Amino acid sequence: MKVGIIQLDIVWEKKEENFKKVENFIEKAENVDLIVLPEMFNTGFTMNTNLAEQRGGITEQFLSKIASSLKLKILAGYSLNNNGKIYNVASLFNEDGSIYCTYAKIHLFSPLKENIFYQSGEKPVIFQINQIPCSVFICYDLRFPKLFRKIAKDVNVIFLIANWPSIRDDHWLCLLRARAIENQCYIVGVNRVGKDRNGIIYTGHSAVFDPWGNQIFLANEKDGLYIVNIEISKVIETRKNFPFLEDKKF
Repeated sequence: MKVGIIQLDIVWEKKEENFKKVENFIEKAENVDLIVLPEMFNTGFTMNTNLAEQRGGITEQFLSKIASSLKLKILAGYSLNNNGKIYNVASLFNEDGSIYCTYAKIHLFSPLKENIFYQSGEKPVIFQINQIPCSVFICYDLRFPKLFRKIAKDVNVIFLIANWPSIRDDHWLCLLRARAIENQCYIVGVNRVGKDRNGIIYTGHSAVFDPWGNQIFLANEKDGLYIVNIEISKVIETRKNFPFLEDKKF
């Protein structure tokens, strides 16, 4: 699987400006199977729920148009208004521009009152990229290993999109690696860079860890497009040679 990671310096609550940035990066991607964007790529991690759109809003229109015009899949985070209930979501767009599935963030970040402004999701999602079973979680979900373990045996790759601040950068890399080791799968962490309106600094460090916990990719602190190749055979090999997931009791 060839994954294009876009580590974005998100312009605070300026959707059109973020669309232009993303479009410029995606146009440079060649022969990728999937493009992955950070959590709330279009606005930054804002509690302004007035920016949440209903289905078919300008953000989904933008993602659909790019996916269909370039014939690639896009996994992106944004806020969604579903009949008055606001969710922090990650949606997978097919090559034809249709939405394949949407995951709503389950663990909401109470220190910034996300749990007051947003609704919690109810369950994980599993989807296929080139017949490879995958899943996605969002930012704060990373701190809750039981959520990952729930789907571990059913997937080969788990994506984690985030607005993870630099002050907890060590936690970011440590937890990504831990989730890869304990679930014997690839973990692809996609973070933002820059500084938001709240003064929070993000250093990026989007990273990929293989099923043995080896770091096979680490981005720097700049925005940009990064291409990573994932060898799914390593998941099969690791689980065959050290099948501890088969001994899981709960």
